[in-house]
Amino acid sequence: MGGAHVFPGGRVDETDEASAAALTTPASTRFDDLTPALEQVYRQAAVRELREEASVTVEPEALIPFAHWVTPEVETRRFDTRFFLVEMPAGQEASHDQDEATELRWLSPADAIAQGLAHEIMLPPPTWTTLKQLARFESLPAAFAWANTVRIVRVQPAFLRDEHRTMLTLPGDPAHPPLDGWETPEDTRFLLREGRWLPVSE
Repeated sequence: MGGAHVFPGGRVDETDEASAAALTTPASTRFDDLTPALEQVYRQAAVRELREEASVTVEPEALIPFAHWVTPEVETRRFDTRFFLVEMPAGQEASHDQDEATELRWLSPADAIAQGLAHEIMLPPPTWTTLKQLARFESLPAAFAWANTVRIVRVQPAFLRDEHRTMLTLPGDPAHPPLDGWETPEDTRFLLREGRWLPVSE
C-alpha cells in the first residue's frame, strides 16, 4: 500500500521463529487458527517490525491481539494479517526508519479518520475500520479491555469491479454476507476514487 498511512507491520521471518522458540509458550491463543506456539511467532514478528519501523521496543507478552484480516482472493499479492494493540512504553519516542516507512504520525483514531476524510492521508479499509472501532473508546483502558475480550474472526473483504466502479465490501454489507461473531462496522462499502479507498453509503 505505497503512499498509504498504515500501522507498523511486516511479515514473519525465520528469525522470528527462532526468537519465539526461546520464549515460554502461552497456554492458549486468541486466534482460532493458530496454536499458542505459532501465535508467539506472530507476536515476535510484531515486536521486531515495531522496533525496525518505529524505533519502539515492547515485550511480546504486552501485545493484545484483537483482529485478523485477509486480502481478497482477487488480489495477486495476498496477506494474512494479525492486529495487536500495545501501550507506548514510557521514555521512548517513535521515529520512522526512512526506508519501509517514509513518514510517521502520532494521531488519535478520530484525528486520523478526519484527515482521511479530508484527503490529507490515505487509509486502506482495514486501517479505516480499525480506527473507527478504536475511536469509540474515551480512554486507553477501555480500548484495551475491549481488545482483550473481543472475539477474533477472520475478516476477508470482497472485491467488486464493473465498467463504472471498483468497490470493496466488508461482511455485513448488503452485498456481502454477515460474518458470525464479528460486529458489522459502520462503514461496509468502499469505492476506489483517484487511487484511494473512501467509505460510501448506498
